[in-house]
Amino acid sequence: MFHTAAAPASRAIVLFGLLAAPAVSFSRTPQMSANEIVKRSVAANDADWRQQPGYSHQERDVNAKINTDGEVSSKQEKTFRVHMINGSPYNELLAVNGEPLSAAQKQQEEAKLKAEIKRRAHESSSARASRVGKYKKDRAEEHLLMHEMIAAFNFKLAGEANVEGRACYILDATPNPDYKPAEQKARVLTGMKGRLWISKNNFHWVRVHAEVVKPVDFGFFIAKVSPGTEFELDQAPVNGTVWLPSHFSQSVNARVLGVYGIRNREDDYFSDYAPAQSRSKAEGNAETASR
Repeated sequence: MFHTAAAPASRAIVLFGLLAAPAVSFSRTPQMSANEIVKRSVAANDADWRQQPGYSHQERDVNAKINTDGEVSSKQEKTFRVHMINGSPYNELLAVNGEPLSAAQKQQEEAKLKAEIKRRAHESSSARASRVGKYKKDRAEEHLLMHEMIAAFNFKLAGEANVEGRACYILDATPNPDYKPAEQKARVLTGMKGRLWISKNNFHWVRVHAEVVKPVDFGFFIAKVSPGTEFELDQAPVNGTVWLPSHFSQSVNARVLGVYGIRNREDDYFSDYAPAQSRSKAEGNAETASR
């Protein structure tokens, strides 16, 4: 979870970790109980999670390493078009460090995309099952985390606020002292707290913030995640019913094997969502025309 390739695991913690079930104890307001707010939020965001594979999007990833003085020592930025092709995503590189690819590089990336479309269209049933199965397994693990996290936090209605022009309920999440992680990867939750801003209009998540408040072993005790590790997710409507991520950030403060320190910050920006089916048809037409 300490570099770009592991970002989905971190997002899973934030996306699905700060949920609660009706069995959790909540405070109440005269307008609506926190219990009902969370119940509706779970339904809305579960629907969003299920629909997300139906969209391609553009993604800009900014990774910065932080030195011991708290200053940025190095920084890298890459922009991709994330295509959903025959059941799993494919990243087409568009720009590096804010600079578009050269004509030759762009042509090379387009050729790679067309070759991947063709390869997936003609792959064996076993190869396709393996590829799509891996993608579905990763998503299934995220979904299982949601149920694991139900027991990890106690929630409290903290008030109301406007975020990005949207009226929101505020829910605070604090560690449940009686929580016993059933999954090794869920140990990090025992040292976290968070806050959710939930739309009063449709109960989608507008913003989620989570932070580590006490050191926690992670990854079979190879790494220790420490205070100073924070995650934040912003979401926005893609159409009238689906809300998807617009920005995800993670600041990591950790030590590996008790010696090697990791301090970095990653910001991922998501935009230009499009239904995967129509995008795939356009790509198929382009691939056919190039023959």
